[in-house]
Amino acid sequence: MKKVIIIGSGLSGLSCANYLDKSKFDIKIFEKKSVPGGRVASEEIDGYICDIGFQVLLNNYNEVKRLGLYNKLDLKYFDSGAEIYSKNKNLKLFNPIFHPIKFIKVNIFTIFTIKDILNTIFLFIKPKLKKESVSELFKKVYSHKSRKLFLEPFFKGIFLSKKLSTDSHFFHKIFKQFAFGKASLPSDGMRNLPKEIIKQSKLKINYNMELKKINDNTAFFSNDNTYDFDIIILACPLHNIENIIDIDTSISYNPSKTLYISSSKNVLDKTILLVPDENLMTNSIQCLTNISKKYSNNGKNLYSLSTLYADTDNEILINEFKKITKIKSSDFNLIKSYTIRNSLPKSIKNIDPKNNLYFCGDWSEEASIDGALKSGRLLAKSLN
Repeated sequence: MKKVIIIGSGLSGLSCANYLDKSKFDIKIFEKKSVPGGRVASEEIDGYICDIGFQVLLNNYNEVKRLGLYNKLDLKYFDSGAEIYSKNKNLKLFNPIFHPIKFIKVNIFTIFTIKDILNTIFLFIKPKLKKESVSELFKKVYSHKSRKLFLEPFFKGIFLSKKLSTDSHFFHKIFKQFAFGKASLPSDGMRNLPKEIIKQSKLKINYNMELKKINDNTAFFSNDNTYDFDIIILACPLHNIENIIDIDTSISYNPSKTLYISSSKNVLDKTILLVPDENLMTNSIQCLTNISKKYSNNGKNLYSLSTLYADTDNEILINEFKKITKIKSSDFNLIKSYTIRNSLPKSIKNIDPKNNLYFCGDWSEEASIDGALKSGRLLAKSLN
């Protein structure tokens, strides 16, 4: 039986371990942190669940379906649509597939033109788009008001791309997933996704084990432990891999920042509040306890505020939160701030395996939960 070491307990590493043939491989997983999940993790702080950066889980991801996990995550759903902060008031937009009555009641033409709606239908039925950036596509297809009010702030938040330089083919896939699926949160936080993979696959993780170097067929860790292997899999972000081995991993990432704020006041609904105002740094605000009450254990509300401008001072964002929500300073508290420099890869990178050294991660497939899970599954398939 071959000895396999997997470095990293993010989604790609867990997926790879899940799909590897246990009759052929003796698998050990090593994680440098004390919890699994990589970027899909959560912390409990002062009675609140804070995901490591605001994320949502769509209910139609192919790889999550393949793992058979959806019915184990106790998903709580956002309303499909958005609120839009515009000129000190909130516009509402609902997905007609899931909320036809609410969709009829809102003034859709405040946001979209008739041509915008027709072009959206055309995008749904079109099998393939021309290869270009999302920004270029939007400028060709949509009116200025629909781009500025909804499309740009929404998809900038999805791709964490200020200039929407994301490839239109990836956008086309995500666009359909959001249209025909619903955004959700596991009731106990995003951490439940990696936890359920570990539980279902009966995986054991060796925590607080940071890989320092590889020499021949031996892995050396920071606590002076060493492990021999036949195959080693680096299921890590690329910027971590280049600290371990001498390899060209040149790739850039989109950063983000998320603030978690508690308040006794509840001023939002079950949708994401988009902030299209270019004079503000905030991209979106959402009340997580409107989705799942478990995000707070004290009856207060927990908000998350997200920005693509990771270097923005917390005080600036807090003042924007106060302006947008109209909640007084005396009625809210900052719980936690996460600055994530390497949130999502800007592009896809392929690295060929070297002898007994293999790689997987969202950077090798697509910058999404589905991409991370798929990369691990495909690597396992190639090794089985």
